[in-house]
Amino acid sequence: MSKKSIDDILSEIENEKTGEEVRKNEGGEKTPVKFKKKKKKNWKKRIILTLLVVFLIGGSLVGVKAYMMAKKMFQGGTVPGLLGFLGQNQLKGEADGRINILLLGIGGANHPGGTLTDTIMVASIKPQTNEVAMLSVPRDLYVPIDGYGKDKINAANALGEQKNYPGGGMALSKDTISKTLDIPIHYTVRVDFEGFSKIIDAVGGVDMDVEQDLYDPYYPDGTYSIKKGHYHMDGKAALKYARSRETTSDFDRAKRQQKIIIAVKEKVLSAGTLTNPQKMNDILSALSDHIKTDMQIWEAQRLATIFQKVDKNKIINRVLDNSADGPLESANMGMYVLLPKTGNFKEIQSIAQNIFTDSSLRSEAAKIQVLNATGVSGQAKKAADGISGNGFKIEDVSNADEVNTATVIYDHSNGTKPKTIEFLEKKYCVKSVQKADNTGAGYDISVVIGKDQLNKD
Repeated sequence: MSKKSIDDILSEIENEKTGEEVRKNEGGEKTPVKFKKKKKKNWKKRIILTLLVVFLIGGSLVGVKAYMMAKKMFQGGTVPGLLGFLGQNQLKGEADGRINILLLGIGGANHPGGTLTDTIMVASIKPQTNEVAMLSVPRDLYVPIDGYGKDKINAANALGEQKNYPGGGMALSKDTISKTLDIPIHYTVRVDFEGFSKIIDAVGGVDMDVEQDLYDPYYPDGTYSIKKGHYHMDGKAALKYARSRETTSDFDRAKRQQKIIIAVKEKVLSAGTLTNPQKMNDILSALSDHIKTDMQIWEAQRLATIFQKVDKNKIINRVLDNSADGPLESANMGMYVLLPKTGNFKEIQSIAQNIFTDSSLRSEAAKIQVLNATGVSGQAKKAADGISGNGFKIEDVSNADEVNTATVIYDHSNGTKPKTIEFLEKKYCVKSVQKADNTGAGYDISVVIGKDQLNKD
């Protein structure tokens, strides 16, 4: 799918409303089409498009709910020229119950390494349950990049741009992250630093609660420091707060970026922004040269109809990190990189694939025992590694007293951990067995790995 700039999308909207922009007469001369009164509605169309763009940047509820609010501003009900051709079209992934959008942030022009991705997030939408999940992927994750060996995942966009990969850097990033997480990436949006900063200025800045002191003597534009407290940040200040990581970590930085996205959402949704044509025009102008997406305009419109039902309290946030419970660890490969603790990407993929289930599992906080009944050394640890990132604690990994042909799941919780049981039953394709005796003392659930798991990944 080809990439579209905001100017391209604006042209599509104008063409849909008025027909061809120019036409040739019989002599081959170009004749401008006389448009009907556009001046009065032009700012309205720019507001609508701007709100859709803001949604794409934020990867959350920003533009869609704001879009619906803007729709109510128009007398007569229907927003001109936007919803007329939706029909029964579905978004990619919609029929399967989950839509995944890759969000990329780059430095852009006038920044060293401007095509490297500084921010990588996957926003997932589950229309049937009105849930949204955001997964931040660290830029130092060391992964295979098709055709270019192994490198940090943030190099994919730069390589795609430099090597003329079909579809450019966005396409290579999309392919790389899809394979790393083992999930389909349906759409991609990319924005640069300048666009990020300008949109914050255009909405009048954002209010942020800084949770801890930050001091970064290695910040690209000089020393950066900020004390714990409440701040009103302009675009420049917010960009520094979002980018700094030297004295904290890339994972803390990812959390700060998510906070800023939420702050921008709140500001865009405020009445002072929505009803101010100049502010909305400023936002669009700020973004027109700084954002790219492979989403078609009808797809953005369809997304709007889905998001009007999303519950803002059902946003799940997750960062892949190297904490004690995280799936990653630091390593030196001639440069600082992050690698999967287990030696493969299975646990990371499980987190990405089950991110919606993960929220329920974390709330249950089940204590899990994993026993090896295969007769083959290391199978309990392998199984534990494969499920440990899904929100519950692995309390014991050891050998069973005897070898079993089939895997068995014992529920010692008296049915108080239903989501965890459901997850494990689905993963191992077996029904759990209620077992209230003291054989599982101290554990909620025992997973006894049988020989039937030996030939499975």
